Amino acid sequence: MSPTEEGVAANKSYVDSKSVGESDLGMGGHFVRHTNPTPIHEDELVPKQWIQNNFLNRYSPASTMTRDLNMDGHHVSYLRAPEQNHHAATKRYADTKLSLLGGDMQGEIGMGGNRISHLGKPKQDNDIVNKRTLDDMIQAKQLYFEEHFVSADAASQLRGPVSFNSQRILNLRDPENNDDAVNLRTLQIELSQNNMRELPKYLRLDGSSEPTNDLTMSDN
Repeated sequence: MSPTEEGVAANKSYVDSKSVGESDLGMGGHFVRHTNPTPIHEDELVPKQWIQNNFLNRYSPASTMTRDLNMDGHHVSYLRAPEQNHHAATKRYADTKLSLLGGDMQGEIGMGGNRISHLGKPKQDNDIVNKRTLDDMIQAKQLYFEEHFVSADAASQLRGPVSFNSQRILNLRDPENNDDAVNLRTLQIELSQNNMRELPKYLRLDGSSEPTNDLTMSDN
């Protein structure tokens, strides 16, 4: 029979039905007191004083660890974001940093005016180039151009034809001498003024002083 008052003896069936056994025990914010001050078994409760004596410096207000803490494969959860270099870092914080082992970027990196140092030589077309490699490439292009096209004298005369491969020459100043190259603006001004005496300078002739193609005057 189940006991009805606190002082009444209880049988085994009643005790087993009230035992927490393999189920959780809600403490409701209360403490477990008078535990073994020196726990021996792995499943024993550990009192606060034992933790302080074995892991924490009880004389330090910061509760400094005095020996290693073996987590035995378990996690340390609910850490706040680190603020100092010696703070433990959460996975969320670590995921925002670059891995020293490399990997693929998932977003842009703002350098904040800082440099990227100790770059190796590029191997692929989309590799970033360091300044030394760029300087070497520019110097090689300059040497090749000077060797094949520009003479070493003060006049810097071209040694042969230069192919621009359908590219343009930009920022050409207005011509001053008869053998200067003509920019589009000068040509348009001359044509708009109908200066027929100057047209032979800009039209390609076949040697007979006649244009090689028809010339449309647009009602002029």
